[in-house]
Amino acid sequence: MKTEIITIKKLKKDGTIDAAIVGSVADFIKSMKTVIMPVDSIYGVVSLLDPKCLQHVERLTGEKEDRIVRMISSFKMLDEIANINKLEFDFLHRIWPGELIVFVEDLKAISKSIPVRMPKGKYQQEIIDHVGRPLVYTSLLYSAGKPLYRKKDIIASFEGKADCVFIIEEFCKEHSLPSVVDISKGTLDIINEGRISAEELKSLYFLGKDDSAI
Repeated sequence: MKTEIITIKKLKKDGTIDAAIVGSVADFIKSMKTVIMPVDSIYGVVSLLDPKCLQHVERLTGEKEDRIVRMISSFKMLDEIANINKLEFDFLHRIWPGELIVFVEDLKAISKSIPVRMPKGKYQQEIIDHVGRPLVYTSLLYSAGKPLYRKKDIIASFEGKADCVFIIEEFCKEHSLPSVVDISKGTLDIINEGRISAEELKSLYFLGKDDSAI
């Protein structure tokens, strides 16, 4: 497999990238191919939310399908994949876009939960919008569980395995993992505190609930 490598030094001041790069990366994804790129500063494998793409991401990363994150750029996209109530909807509106992965109830399998995130980066939202469908993403981690972030390591690991490697050099540095919560069972279960503190997560989740509901 020939891997196209795209490299830029940093984002524009408004957090965007050139439209031509957005289009190029989105075209790879729309063609059901795999792209290595940073999502809110953590590099990962990105592809289309499609059974064949999910299987390929599973093979490439070793991550199980039910742990592969679904990425959206709008709540309209969320409605296409998840079943959420008003309390959950309000919480997600308060917290997204942001560095937070949320397990919610799968629309197609009510007893099953899926991880979803709405990334805060403008360029990521533009890529998702350009594709026009939810994407899938799983972060690149060393065996010790820390993010893979060095440019040479990323290229060496995935050249010939992924269709495109998109490097933004300002993100080729250590960065803590995102917060992860599960709200699929009607409660707030904090799996990883990450970039957002447990106190803030609890405050935003219970905001608007009366004392008896807390």
